Amino acid sequence: GSQIDEDKKCKNCNGKKVVKEKKVITCEVDKGAPHGEKYVFHGESDAHPDKEAGDVVLMVNELPHKTFKRKGADLLLEKEVTLLEALTGVDFVVDFLDGTKFRVQTEPGAVIKPDSLMTIPEKGLPFHKNPYKFGNLFVLFQVKFPESLGADQADQVAATLKGMKKKN
Repeated sequence: GSQIDEDKKCKNCNGKKVVKEKKVITCEVDKGAPHGEKYVFHGESDAHPDKEAGDVVLMVNELPHKTFKRKGADLLLEKEVTLLEALTGVDFVVDFLDGTKFRVQTEPGAVIKPDSLMTIPEKGLPFHKNPYKFGNLFVLFQVKFPESLGADQADQVAATLKGMKKKN
């Protein structure tokens, strides 16, 4: 080992050759960055006089979302609709991740089948490394069938179906 004379010792490190300090590293995550994407800051880790400073590696950890599921730049939204909505169409508003709102409507007269998929082009996430191109938003419809129909509900469905037949 080596010894340092008491009068030559640094007042900050007390002769240990290392000073602890905290450093804030700011990292801008790219739009559309996938789960597991790494950002490396070379030479920003602990340093020692006899060794080269290491790297700080930050890794993107994607958390599950309550509304959307992600597959690359595409988003999946599962939407439960009633039988009446499946027969007459849907019109609802989606709150996006960035706070904007988007209206989803089915075509007039279109019937939604159970587990059918609606594609809304370019309403997904931006592609990684290409933030001006967007993925798609897929809406997967789950039709909730009632256990039984009351007289009023049966009459409402019959009237709706008659109205649909007259339009076609």
